[in-house]
Amino acid sequence: MANANQSINKFFASTIFAGSFQSIENIPEFDTQIECCFIGRSNVGKSSIINSITKNNKLAKTSKTPGRTQSINYFNIKKKINVVDLPGYGYAKISKVLQNQLSELIQSFIKSRINLKHVFVLIDAKVGIKSSDIDMFDLINYSEKQFSIVLTKIDKCPKLFIEKQQNSLLSLMKNYPNYFSKIFFSSSKTNQGIIDVQKSIYRISQEL
Repeated sequence: MANANQSINKFFASTIFAGSFQSIENIPEFDTQIECCFIGRSNVGKSSIINSITKNNKLAKTSKTPGRTQSINYFNIKKKINVVDLPGYGYAKISKVLQNQLSELIQSFIKSRINLKHVFVLIDAKVGIKSSDIDMFDLINYSEKQFSIVLTKIDKCPKLFIEKQQNSLLSLMKNYPNYFSKIFFSSSKTNQGIIDVQKSIYRISQEL
């Protein structure tokens, strides 16, 4: 098991920043065709998760200010898979115009990227599901994309509380039987659950 984990970490250690794009049309044709993406409400911890997965705290820019990610950010791993950091949703303290622009950008990406193999939807374990998250599940389901849920910041929650969140999510996921995969439990602070997300991405990278 230790050797397997070392191999996984070595795989992710080669991650490089591949570009930031303001529109779908600007995304180039990468040599790497397979993609997975991270999406979630603003301040859910997308950049922190990406940095934890790659063991590089400087790879994805993190900020305590919600709504900072306003473009599509690509990270390439060994020319095998592109990991994509999408803008956050549900942040009210930006203009309506920008909210609509980011919403259209997210929707366009998820609907149109034919090589998008998996969507990781991040949910803050402390906050739980919001209506904007359900809207995202509906969009992913409508777009016929496989997805998983990543509960973040679980180090800040009691075990019983997390179990209740899990049961609530599993009940909701019965509405998406064809595309929901699993729930991950993670903490960027303690590294809990990071290896499980890594393994999932690695498996996706091996798909033909």
